[in-house]
Amino acid sequence: MEDFSLPDRLLPSILVVSHSRRTPPWRRRSVTPAPGAARLIHALSVVLAVGVALVLDGTPGSAQVSELSPDPVVDPGGIQGRVWDEEGAAVRAVLVRVFAASGEASLRTTETDRLGYFHAEELPAGAYRLEFSRLGFEQLVEEVELGDGERISLEVTMTAAAIELEGISVEAERSRERIRFEENAGVTVRELVGAEVKVIPGVVEADPLRAVEVLPGVITTSDFSSAFNVRGGSADQNLILLDGLTIFNPTHLGGFFSVFNADMVQRAELQSGGFPAKYGGRVSSVLDVQSDPGDGHFQVDGGISLLASRVAVGGGLTEGMREKTGLRNARWRLSARRSYLDQLARPFVDFPYHLTDLQGAFEGWTRRGNRFSITAYTGRDVLSLTSLDSEDFPLRIDWDWGNDLLGMRWTHPREDGGMVEIRTGISRFDTGLSFPDFDDTNFRSDITQALLEGDVEVHPLPGLVVSAGTALRRQEYDNFVATGGTVFAESSGTGLETSLYLQSEWRVSQWLLELGLRGDGYRPDPGSATFTASPRASVKRFLADTEWALRGSLGRYVQFLHSVRDEDLPLGLDVWVLAGEIAPHVVSDQVQVGVEGYPSVGWYFSAEGYYRHFDGVVTNNYAENPNDPLDDLLPGTGESYGVDLFLRRSLGATQGWLSLSWLRARRTFPDFVSGLDPAPEITYPPIFDRRIDADLVLTRRLANGIELGLRWNFGTGLPYTRPLGTYPYLSPRAVPGSGLQWEIEDSLEEDQEDARAYAVVLGERNGARYPARHRLDLSARWELVKS
Repeated sequence: MEDFSLPDRLLPSILVVSHSRRTPPWRRRSVTPAPGAARLIHALSVVLAVGVALVLDGTPGSAQVSELSPDPVVDPGGIQGRVWDEEGAAVRAVLVRVFAASGEASLRTTETDRLGYFHAEELPAGAYRLEFSRLGFEQLVEEVELGDGERISLEVTMTAAAIELEGISVEAERSRERIRFEENAGVTVRELVGAEVKVIPGVVEADPLRAVEVLPGVITTSDFSSAFNVRGGSADQNLILLDGLTIFNPTHLGGFFSVFNADMVQRAELQSGGFPAKYGGRVSSVLDVQSDPGDGHFQVDGGISLLASRVAVGGGLTEGMREKTGLRNARWRLSARRSYLDQLARPFVDFPYHLTDLQGAFEGWTRRGNRFSITAYTGRDVLSLTSLDSEDFPLRIDWDWGNDLLGMRWTHPREDGGMVEIRTGISRFDTGLSFPDFDDTNFRSDITQALLEGDVEVHPLPGLVVSAGTALRRQEYDNFVATGGTVFAESSGTGLETSLYLQSEWRVSQWLLELGLRGDGYRPDPGSATFTASPRASVKRFLADTEWALRGSLGRYVQFLHSVRDEDLPLGLDVWVLAGEIAPHVVSDQVQVGVEGYPSVGWYFSAEGYYRHFDGVVTNNYAENPNDPLDDLLPGTGESYGVDLFLRRSLGATQGWLSLSWLRARRTFPDFVSGLDPAPEITYPPIFDRRIDADLVLTRRLANGIELGLRWNFGTGLPYTRPLGTYPYLSPRAVPGSGLQWEIEDSLEEDQEDARAYAVVLGERNGARYPARHRLDLSARWELVKS
C-alpha cells in the first residue's frame, strides 16, 4: 500500500502577525502547537484528506474501490428516501420503522431530518414493511422487496389528519432522543420542543432562555436575569442563534426575559459540549432556537401574560401565487408582542417603560425539492422618564435598546441524503442613553455582524458522512461614554473572520467516530491578524445490547469577542468589544467522557464528566489608567470541571426529568488592587461557580386542553466577597512649619457623623458563599381552540 502523508509545511499552526501601534501583553507571546497537538492535527488532516478523496472519487449507492486498500467496499444494501406532505413540503421528524414482511419486531428505527430524508442501512435481501408515523398525519405503510446488495429509494407522501394525541406524541419524542443516541458520537444535546417550552414554569411568560435553565450543566446566578452559564463558561461565551443567525443581546427588560416569542418557537436545542467543527464563534455552548413557520393553513394564536400581550398569524400561499413564484409549497408565520402596563396605568400615572417586537418566518419549497427560508426580527425596549412630572422625578432620561435581524437560507437536497446549503444575513444590537437636560452627556453601544456561509454534506459510503463548509463574517462595534466634556470610554473597530471546516462521521459496527478540523482566521482593525486551528474528535462505543453506550470527545474552540458587562450585577445589557488591541481572543481546550442509555422503556439516563481550560478571558480593570486606552480590560485564564447527570421519563401521562450538576470553576487575573507593578495573579471562583444545582421538571396533561407544569430548583450558595470591617479615612492637613500631616476626620459635629468617610476592608475575593436556596414554580396552561 502506498504511503499517504502530508508535508510538514501544510500542518495547521497558530500564526500571529503584529502590526499594531502598541502590543498588549497577550500579543507578546508566540503560540505554537505542542508536539502532541501537532501529531493530533497531522492525524486528523490525513483522515480528513482521505474523506475528501472518497467524496471526489466516489459515487453514492454503488460499490467503491479505495486507493488505500486493495479490497473493495461493497454497499450492503438499504432503504432510503424522502417524506413529503400533500402540498410538497418535506416532513421532518417522521418516525420510520422497518419490519420484516411477516414480522412484528422492528428491525430498524430511524427518523426523517429537516429535509425529509431517512435511511435504514445494512439490510439483507428480503421483503420489508415500512411504517411512517407522525403527529398530525395518517399512518402510512409501504412494502418493498430488497435484493442482495440493492439500495431502494422511495418518495413517500403523507396525508394530514387529526390523530389521537396520546401515544403518538410520546413515541415521536422518544424517537428524536433515540435517533440522537444512535447517530451522535460525542456532542451533548438537549432539546426542548415548543410544547415543552410553553408548559415549563417561567417568570412572566413561556421563555426558551428560562427553559434551558432546567437542563444539566446550566447555571443561573439570579432570578432577575435570563442570562445563563454553561459548564463554567461566561454568559457571553454562549452562541445564541435564531435560525442560524446570531442574537447578541437576546433579552428584554435588561435581561429579565428573552426576545423569543414562545408562539414562534418550534424547538430549542442546547449543545452544551462536544459540538462539532461546524460551529465556531463561541467556546461554551450553542443554543439554536428554530422558528415555527406554521403548517401552511391560516391560523391565529394569541396570549396574555403578566407583562405582555401577543398574537401570531400563520398561513400559506394561494395556488395562483405558488404558480407565479414557482413554489409547490409555502408557509409563513408572523408574530407581534407588546407590553401593556404603560397603557393600563395611563389613566392614573405615566408608566415610563414598554417593549415591542415583531418576528416573521417564511419557508418555501420548489418543485425540485429545494427549500428557501427567510427569518426576520426586530425588537425595542424604551425607557423614557421625560414625560414624568419634574417635581416627582427631576432627572429626565431617554434609554432604548434592541435587536434587528434579517437572514435567508437556501437548501438543496442531494440524492444520497446529503445537502448543499447557503446562508446569508445581518444581525445588529444597539443601545443609547441620553439626558435631555445635559447635552454633553452621551452613552451609546452597538455591534453589527454580516455573514455569508456555505455547507455541503455528502454520504459517499454507507455509514460515512463527510461535510465541509466555509464562512465569512464581518463584525463592527462602537462604544462611547462622555459627560461634562470628558470622554470616559471610547472604543470602536472592525473584525473580519474567515473560517473553513471539514468533518467526517463514520459508523463501523458498534463504533461511531467523528473527526473534524476547523480553521479560523481573524483580522481586526486595529489589532493583529491571527489564525487558529481547532481539531475536534468524538467517539462512541455501543455496548452489547445497544441500549447503552460509552462516549467521549475532545476539541479546541475559539472566540473573537467579549462582553464587558459585569456578571455580578443581576440585570444589565451586554456591551461588546472585538478581540484586537484591547483584548485577546479566547481559546478553550475541552474534554468530556460519559455514559448514556435506556434503563427501561420510556426512561433515558446520562452521566458525563468534563474538563475545560480557557485562555484569553477578560475582566474589567477598575485600576485602569485613564490616559491609556488599552488597559481597560485585564486578560486572564480559567478552568472548570464537573459532572452532569440527567434522568428523563417520556412515557405516560406524567412526564419530566431530573438534572443534577456538580461544578467547580476558577478564574485567574492580575490583582489590580494590590498596588504592585507588575501586579501578582489572584485565583478565585467566579460568580457562576455554583457547586450543586438540581432541577426537577414534571408536566401532566389533563382533559379539556389543560396542562400542568412543575419546576423545583435547588442550588448551593454562590460566592461573594465578604466585607470584614470599616475604618475612617485619613485626611491630609497642612500644618505651618510641620509640612503635610494626616489626621482622622474627628472635627465633624455630631449631627454630621454620617458625612464621615469610611473605607471597607474586604476579605478574600469571592471567598465566602451565600446560603443554599431553593424555589418551587407551578404553571397551568389552558389552550382554547375555536371550533
